[in-house]
Amino acid sequence: MRGVLLVMLMTACLLTIQVQAAEFVDRVGLVDRLLVVGGGLIVLFVTAYCIKCFLRPGERQDQHIKRRILKDKGEDKP
Repeated sequence: MRGVLLVMLMTACLLTIQVQAAEFVDRVGLVDRLLVVGGGLIVLFVTAYCIKCFLRPGERQDQHIKRRILKDKGEDKP
């Protein structure tokens, strides 16, 4: 008998949580949707830009810092 009452109590708690969640979903407005769409667009833009920089870094100039660091002139050696 205790097990049945416990199951009924847990079911009632879960149903209450589901009702509260459904009430929250109903309150989603235009501003919320615009924020989600804007955030998604920002994430897509940053992801595309990172992939572009990964595939074509654009470090072809002779004066790029990478070339100055990798060029061994022997100046730092004693």
